[in-house]
Amino acid sequence: MEEYLSDLVEPIHANSFFSVSKTGEIHERLEYEYADPEGYYRRVIKDDDLLTTEVTNLATNMQFFLDEERVEINGERVKSEVVYTDILLKGISEVVSVVYLIDFAGRFQQGPNSIQTWLEEEEAPYDFEIMWRFPAGTKILLVDTLLDYEIYSDIIMLWAMEGEHVGGYERMDFEFPDKILDTRKGLQHNS
Repeated sequence: MEEYLSDLVEPIHANSFFSVSKTGEIHERLEYEYADPEGYYRRVIKDDDLLTTEVTNLATNMQFFLDEERVEINGERVKSEVVYTDILLKGISEVVSVVYLIDFAGRFQQGPNSIQTWLEEEEAPYDFEIMWRFPAGTKILLVDTLLDYEIYSDIIMLWAMEGEHVGGYERMDFEFPDKILDTRKGLQHNS
């Protein structure tokens, strides 16, 4: 019965937030929202063994897809790793979320930097948004993607609507500031 109920779970939305540091570390919070009309995930969360199995399976599946992607920082291939996975209920609604924390790192340099990604091209199965947050003062030099996007200073917001063509080759070029802004005190210091 549980297997039948899991077949009724349908992805409806996704969002992702990338935090980029000057050290080369990039941390991603990826969230998929699902319509779960029969309460499959509510049942899973109530059973510790089933929850452990489901979270392990979700993390393994996500890692498989990440391993299929090619990501390069300044021409050097980097590996993304799932470091945390959880299932979150959304109050009393039939919507649940699966959240992944994903880490990868590369070597940034003085001057222009580049993050390139090669993904499978497809039609977006649901609406999604992606936000990249760079250190304060970073200058965004280039965004090459099939997605719609806006640049807000040192933030890139990308999105697609269900049915739009997505994936393929993507590239972001950027340059870190010479000084890091300390937004807590309004001060600047050399990096």
